[in-house]
Amino acid sequence: MADLFNIMKIHVGEDKLRARVLVNPGMPVRTSEDIEATARVYYLAPTIAQHACYGDAGEKFQDCMGDTELAHLLEHLTVEIMNQTGLAGDISFGRTRGVAEDPRLFDIELGCPDDALTIGALSSAAFMMQWAFVNPDAPAPDFEGTVAALTQLVSSLRGEGVSAGDEPAAEELAEGIVADEEAAEPLADEAEDAPHTEDIASDAVFGGAAAARVE
Repeated sequence: MADLFNIMKIHVGEDKLRARVLVNPGMPVRTSEDIEATARVYYLAPTIAQHACYGDAGEKFQDCMGDTELAHLLEHLTVEIMNQTGLAGDISFGRTRGVAEDPRLFDIELGCPDDALTIGALSSAAFMMQWAFVNPDAPAPDFEGTVAALTQLVSSLRGEGVSAGDEPAAEELAEGIVADEEAAEPLADEAEDAPHTEDIASDAVFGGAAAARVE
């Protein structure tokens, strides 16, 4: 079965992670091309609609969610997973840029308070969208269970609340993330001047008062 996304490169900086993401050929590029699949993602994590999103359509993600890039939806779902763990700090943010030479290629930039947390959230979000757009007949992903497992993993890696008997399991769960980190390559900068969307999601947003920061 074909994959929706191909995460080609990951660069982990001091406080940001940038992933180059290819929407594979044959897959929709925009949410409007498969609104039912987009709705499946929404029902997994409905609070993404209230994320502050400073693009052309409005100030919240709900204003553009019906017709935006799948990579942009991936960004918001990743941010929401990070936010739900409670380990991402006061403000989680992201930005999606198109790469000029290929309409299927995008750079997603994410706030990265913890590389294991950010990579784990991105991987989980890609899996959820794979289900929504490619394999909807399979059982729906367990969003809350995914958040809980990622929270436990990251807390274990930080040495928070881990008993001696839990350490081997935590190490096994971390292998994939560590491997991704070791294989990460710096991204080229050719997309620096491409159009982008600047997004912020915070606890204040979910309370109805959006925190604002636009570069």
